[in-house]
Amino acid sequence: MKKILIIGNGVAGTFTAQNIRNLDKDIEIEIISQEKYPYYTRVKLPELISEKIKTDDLIVFKEEWYQRNNINTILNKKVKRIHPEEKHVFVEGESGPLSYDKLVIATGSMPNIPPIKNANELVGKGVFTLRTIDNALEIREYIKNKDVQKAIIIGGGLLGLELAKQIKNCDLDTMVVEFFPRLLPRQLDEESGSLLKEQIEEMGIKIELDAATEEIVGNDQVKGIRIKDGREFDADLVLIQAGIKTTIELAKEAGLDVNRGINVNQFLETSAEDVFAVGDCIEYKNQIWGIIPACIEQSKIVANSVLENKTLEYVGTVPKNTLKIMGIDLTSIGMFFPEEQDQDGADWEILKNCDTKGNCYKKIVLKDNQLKGAILYGEKEAVPYVTRNIDSEVNEDELRLAINLYEWICGGCGNVYDEAKMELLFKHLPEDWKCPKCNNPKSGFKKNKYEKLNN
Repeated sequence: MKKILIIGNGVAGTFTAQNIRNLDKDIEIEIISQEKYPYYTRVKLPELISEKIKTDDLIVFKEEWYQRNNINTILNKKVKRIHPEEKHVFVEGESGPLSYDKLVIATGSMPNIPPIKNANELVGKGVFTLRTIDNALEIREYIKNKDVQKAIIIGGGLLGLELAKQIKNCDLDTMVVEFFPRLLPRQLDEESGSLLKEQIEEMGIKIELDAATEEIVGNDQVKGIRIKDGREFDADLVLIQAGIKTTIELAKEAGLDVNRGINVNQFLETSAEDVFAVGDCIEYKNQIWGIIPACIEQSKIVANSVLENKTLEYVGTVPKNTLKIMGIDLTSIGMFFPEEQDQDGADWEILKNCDTKGNCYKKIVLKDNQLKGAILYGEKEAVPYVTRNIDSEVNEDELRLAINLYEWICGGCGNVYDEAKMELLFKHLPEDWKCPKCNNPKSGFKKNKYEKLNN
């Protein structure tokens, strides 16, 4: 019987094992991981720090799941070397090599520590990154034992903001310092980022944007940070959440073709025969994804490839995030900066509305009537429609109904007030507002009646 060995038990490695088992009930599957826990979700790690949840609450697949699916696990063991020619790996603490017929590298990524002076020197002395359960437990103990009062989170991305919320829940003075001029720079544009900043600051969390951290201040213990404009901020704890770097050392030492990630083809094959790679650690067509939807999508493809059923090809993953961040519903999908794309004569159209009263922002990007991207902030109802129709041609009537942005037509002159092109929703216009063309009162406007297609 053939044996498939998977290095890494994160979302990519574990879902690869699950998909292989769904396709083949008999093949031997073994997962090896340097973590001592079975597969758990990293999304809720910040809640472990504030003790909102316990370690066991994070575990997605308990031991029974592995037994039921006949998947063997070797936990708390580090793979030291891969020998693709001999088809075996050497594991820390094991006398002999571990053989395989097919190998899947799912080593994921680690938090990136930018070139900040004194950052590496103070790791564990008030400087931390958050990637694992043990990281979260270490941060929690440090807060308790060192009587921490002030915390700074470097990085205003998804995990950085959730981390800030839970640190605030520990009753700490909390500040987020972001290098970019807006929060969630990969998910939001300037307007929605501004809306998010206001709401977070209302929670009592300070925000510093466009601020590059130059130095962590302190000798044996963190005292604060200094940013490039010379300002200093006091802190007893500095948490760095500034993106990721791929974990490619094993692959590189094994002679595999690597760049920023492990280079793979459309079947997620590496440059070595019978060696595949999946998840955060891979690079395909000069791109690294580092997002959960990509890991899940890739795991289906690599499962087929490993079983020599090359019917699925990887073409990349449309960036998509649907989550509740700091209690705010947010969906960001596809491309929402058409100005950054090559203008090839395509007909770009943007529909958007920023409802500051309702803390709601909607932005829809269309290209030749195809839905190419969207930001839905504080909006849940339109999410299924947008997700279902991304990269598809859409009907404007259905789109308008889905996103609840309408055209209001003046009964006097036919002038159109388009909520998708104006700052205010029609209902938020003053009651004494009049048509700018014929002075017809607001009551003289009627909402355009859109019809849903009968498919």
